[in-house]
Amino acid sequence: MSYQIYRADWETKFFGFPIGNLELSADYDAAEFEKSLQFGQEHCRLLCITLQKEGPDSLPTGDAPCVCYDRKLTFKRPVPKNVPPLDLHVKSYASSFCSPALERLAIQSGGMTRFKNDPELSAHFERLFLTWINYSVTGGLADSIWTWREEKTDVGLATIRCARRTNPTTGLKEREGRIGMFAVDEKYRRRGIGSQLFDACDFWCSSLDIPVNSIITQKDNAAMISLCTKIGFQVKHEETVYHYWSPNWLYDTRRGWCRQRNVI
Repeated sequence: MSYQIYRADWETKFFGFPIGNLELSADYDAAEFEKSLQFGQEHCRLLCITLQKEGPDSLPTGDAPCVCYDRKLTFKRPVPKNVPPLDLHVKSYASSFCSPALERLAIQSGGMTRFKNDPELSAHFERLFLTWINYSVTGGLADSIWTWREEKTDVGLATIRCARRTNPTTGLKEREGRIGMFAVDEKYRRRGIGSQLFDACDFWCSSLDIPVNSIITQKDNAAMISLCTKIGFQVKHEETVYHYWSPNWLYDTRRGWCRQRNVI
């Protein structure tokens, strides 16, 4: 039986062509993986394949490249019992209107992601993160938004939501805070603003009795890794994300993207 492919509904709607997600364990079976690709290329123009370990720059496939565009590290730390008082510059973003400053920070937050790195998607990168932050402001993709406000504008951003995960040891459902977008404007970096934004996320988690805070960042993001390590986060998981663009998909002016049949 081949590995299960799940339709990425939000991404499919945004990009306008079918996208699927496929997860591979560290010891995946190559033959079963190939079967999944054969099924996936019939139903998806793009397969986003997540390998649960550090992987090579590409995975072996017979008919099209399967290229790594993202290496991710998941950092976690317990939420402290006594969260320090928040700096007066830290603000909870309560408006349902997304300011231009917030939009600029959202774009900066995604500068090292696979959506920017993959040339097939990079033209849509800014629009994607603008959509993400606007949905976050209205409560669709974030439960809370914190900013660092200085000179009457927001120069730092952290979005967070409450997620539920299954503890692999106990099998029980547990809550954790998951930080999504995180950025400090280039002009204001190296001033401790990032640490203050993490404290704000801890404050929010503590108020809801959420025991753990987490963030995913790119392995190439040395500045974020240094900050996370400095303030007590630990790496809990590593994964490699590949993009497999199914061959023989064509764009039809009437039907949009569709699979070409009877290709010789």
